[in-house]
Amino acid sequence: MAPIIQVFGVSVQAGPLAILIGFLAGLWLSSRLAASRRLDGGAINDAGFYGAIAGLIAARAGYVLVHWPAYAVEPLSALMPSLSALLPWTGWPAGLAVAGWIVWRKGIARAELLDVLAPGIALLAIGLAAAALLNGDTLGQPTTLPWAVTLWGESRHPVPVYELAALVVIVLGCVRLLGWDLPPGAVALAALAAYAFARVGIDGFRADAPLLAGLRVTQLAGTVIGAASLWMFGELLASPGPEIEHGPRTDS
Repeated sequence: MAPIIQVFGVSVQAGPLAILIGFLAGLWLSSRLAASRRLDGGAINDAGFYGAIAGLIAARAGYVLVHWPAYAVEPLSALMPSLSALLPWTGWPAGLAVAGWIVWRKGIARAELLDVLAPGIALLAIGLAAAALLNGDTLGQPTTLPWAVTLWGESRHPVPVYELAALVVIVLGCVRLLGWDLPPGAVALAALAAYAFARVGIDGFRADAPLLAGLRVTQLAGTVIGAASLWMFGELLASPGPEIEHGPRTDS
């Protein structure tokens, strides 16, 4: 594991750096793919940028409020930026709310937006998985396989690596499907179903997730979400509407 790495001679926390790279790559990809669904890529960039800022501010504020006794002696220390002192449960909702408001104001809050966001979100998830691998956050089952990683003094399944591989396939699959004539929202549903079912398999190698009826809770959730997404995908393809040739586009 390498929680701290050297970048041009500067010590940088590897986990946050991986997440930042995944976020920027995902935002770039989604904005580039926006044209395939006649969407404004600039509006997607604005939503991502301002949503991220709002999320970081809210995450920092939430952390300070929860741990206020530690800041009460020196209140100005609450203004000091710290990537390790953030509260995700206040950051994510605030970031998504601001991003959602921007796409609504820009007039791109449509099902087509979910299609182009799907591969970008998968790239962000790649950054999160890479951060988990670098920080040693996900505990895999013990194994003697040659690609095992040593964690807590034992050779274990590199669960984040499995997730990384699945997410790469999902990103490539989304980009491929965006070149097909599919109903709005179909690509997003396909990506959600693929990720949910991938988690069913991947989380079977984890040792740090709660169990319910012999399965990981995340596996049960993945089964339900994957099945529901797949059913909705099928219904969307079968729903009456304009005549659509479900296949690769033949635009010249």
